[in-house]
Formats: sequence, structure tokens, C-alpha cells
Amino acid sequence: MFRAVAVLSGANLSGCNGGTQPVAYFGIHGIHDSVLNISSGRSLRDTFVRNNGCTAQSPPEPTQGSLTHITTTYSGCRAGYPVQWAAFDGDHTPSPVDGSSSPNDSRTWTAGAIWTFFSQFPSTTPTSPPPTSPLPISPHPSTPPPTSPLPISPHPSTPPPTTGQPGACTATYREVNPWPGGYQGEVTVVNNGSTAINGWTVGLTLAPGQTINSLWSGANTGATGSITVRNAPYNGTLGASASTAFGYTATGSSATAPNITGCTTL
Repeated sequence: MFRAVAVLSGANLSGCNGGTQPVAYFGIHGIHDSVLNISSGRSLRDTFVRNNGCTAQSPPEPTQGSLTHITTTYSGCRAGYPVQWAAFDGDHTPSPVDGSSSPNDSRTWTAGAIWTFFSQFPSTTPTSPPPTSPLPISPHPSTPPPTSPLPISPHPSTPPPTTGQPGACTATYREVNPWPGGYQGEVTVVNNGSTAINGWTVGLTLAPGQTINSLWSGANTGATGSITVRNAPYNGTLGASASTAFGYTATGSSATAPNITGCTTL
């Protein structure tokens, strides 16, 4: 899984459609690119604007001859999945320089900007249980998973508690981002009990015409009608009052919200 990408003077090529899962995205493109027109870069950028649930906009771009660049950070994006766009006055090059038209000038600003963008995301191996935030990413702790026969297991550094009764969970739905012919939804799962749970399953009934085509932070059985979603390996363990979430994109109208038929725990 890709946590974040930076694309310099790029475009969708060879029939690629960009996918539907959210990925933190930083696009950089010259306004008079003679190889891949900036309109292609804008189109690729807007794919991730939709996937990441950001608010659509037409960010400002520098004028030709200004030899400058303008960076825009989109608002409204899903937590942990920003979209950033930098347009520069230049041609097809990965190393533009403000105030210079030389394609080989080593004083480019792009390296530092990309490093700053990537540096906002965690990069170390955790030694404690992963967070229960709705981010669809999985840490990879150095300790082995527990030897429970359950097919879904958290990866904590210490064994989960063995006393007390499992908690009870509830699930709530919200629409993240609709578009013509499809939408992005999110379901939040909360442990309402006083003890930890070690797995959960949510039942959903989709409206007629709705079909899930991508789902993250969970594993779904079925894509239309009545489906079930169980936790991913990294977000099944929830302490008392803790929460997590899974998201999905679907085809069909979002006018009718899916019906949550239940939430069960392990």
C-alpha cells in the first residue's frame, strides 16, 4: 500500500484511471509543459481530490514569464490524506527554479517541498498497539501476532487483556463525498463496553443500484444488497470507548444511505 505519492509533471497514461482508494497526493506541474500538458496533471490531481474527499477548487497558477511557483493545499480532505498542488512557470522538468529558466539548475525547490510533504506521515515501527483512528494504513510491529485461532488479529506488543466480558459495539454511517454516479462513505465503529474487544463485524444493507467497488480498513463479504464488513488486522482491538472506521467508494446514487443492520464483537 502506498502511504503518499509525489508526481512531477505526470498524467494518466496507457489506460490507467487512477484508482479509487485515498492516497496522500502532491502534484507538481509546469504551466507550459510541452510533453504532458498541464491539463493532464490537473486531471490526475482531481482524481485524488475526489478519492481523498477534498473540497474541489481551481487553485491559482503563476503567469507565464513570472518564473515562480504557487503551492496550494486543498481543504476538507479526509484526515491523513491531504492533496497538495504546485504549478510552476516552466516546461517538462522535475527541477524548476524560481527566477531561472534553466532545466538543469540544481537550486530547485521541489526536493525540499516533497520531503516536507512526506515528513508529515509516521515512518517508524511502533512498539505499542496501533492507533484506532480511521486511517486505512497498517503499522508493522516487530513482535509476532498472538497465537489465537481467530483469522483476524491485532499486533500489540503485549497480550490483550484476558479478563472481563467483551464490550458491545455500535456503528454509524456518514457520507464523505458524492459525485455523479458514485460516492464515498465511512462507517465508524465504537466500543461501548467497559472492556476491550478483539474484533468486530458490521452488517450493511445497500440501497438498490449501489455497488461497492473499493473498501479499506476492513474486509467485506459481498458488494451489493446485504453485506458484512469485518475489521482489518490492524484495527480489530478496541479499548473501552475507543473507535475506528472503515471507508468505501461505491457506484450508484448516494441519495439513500445504507442501512446499518448491526455491529457484533469477538
